[in-house]
Amino acid sequence: MPYKRKQKGSKSPFWWVSFTDANGKRIRVSTGTTQKREAVALESKWKAEAFRGKAWGDRPSRSLADLMLEYLKATTSKASSVRDAYSAARLLEFFGNDHEVSTLRPSDITRYQKHRLENILASSCNKETGLLSVAINYANTEWDWGLTNPCQGKRLPESAGKTVFLSREDATSLIKAVDRQAPHLVDLIDLAVQTGCRRKELLELEWDRIDWQKNEIILEACHTKSAKARRVPLSPSARGVLIRRASIRSECCPSTPWVFFHLRRARNTEIGDRIKDVKTAMRSACRRVGLEGVTFHTLRHTCASWLGQMSGVAALTIRDLLGHSSVTMTDRYMHSDQADIHDAVRKLEKFRSHSGHSDH
Repeated sequence: MPYKRKQKGSKSPFWWVSFTDANGKRIRVSTGTTQKREAVALESKWKAEAFRGKAWGDRPSRSLADLMLEYLKATTSKASSVRDAYSAARLLEFFGNDHEVSTLRPSDITRYQKHRLENILASSCNKETGLLSVAINYANTEWDWGLTNPCQGKRLPESAGKTVFLSREDATSLIKAVDRQAPHLVDLIDLAVQTGCRRKELLELEWDRIDWQKNEIILEACHTKSAKARRVPLSPSARGVLIRRASIRSECCPSTPWVFFHLRRARNTEIGDRIKDVKTAMRSACRRVGLEGVTFHTLRHTCASWLGQMSGVAALTIRDLLGHSSVTMTDRYMHSDQADIHDAVRKLEKFRSHSGHSDH
């Protein structure tokens, strides 16, 4: 019989079921539905499949649509859930909803990659096949589906691409180029460069998650890509940006919980609603000052690079500020300015001369 599971002092909104699988293992799993009737139907279905597997060795057929739907329902809290839904749609377009997952072979993945590389980069294709891979692994671990993973060893090599970060002059020019129709972008760019926060972390920032006494932005696990909580320190300038936002809020919409909100009413948007995207405004500002290959994520690279160029700031400190899981990832964000490289060579020359070394 389906039941509600307690979690952190409250009950889960979803119905859970418990049954014994074909191998005699007790399975406790969320049905992913808040409707008891649907949960009862799923429980009956899973129990019947387990019985057939135990009695006759049958393995239930699992369609690609089943896999994608169940995985997306089970991982709605993931930061990448929107991107995952897009990737799932592309996979289903190519293979079809009814394609049995158990019949997928590595050669099928190769065909998919060849098809997609006609229109997208290898990095984007890897996200799509990567979703299929993690969904299969999740189904095997959580639901004992016993599927083989055709995506293993199929990751495509990705081009490193052009390393981009902004100089101080570039950042100043970009802020000056912001269109009057998007004044919030000035504060958003300024805050992103000074904190290294991701776009989503800033656009979803609420006033009750700013600790004015400790000068910190509070990011809980549910607000970060890595699902790890962290506190982001605020410099006096970053604090000034937030004070400016608070002033705008008090004048225009004191009740809004969002730091970055709409100042004008538009279609499907009210004053005080959260700003959800700045891609168009960012692209327009970059075009005005001739900055190519710059996106909002470039600002995160810029923060890391500026910190890395300062003496006394350790890579571990930058890792913790950005919320990276490893210093290896942080290294990808830290780029040296060409002038700093020349300065380093000059320092090496001074060390060489002081050491008494001479050319022979």
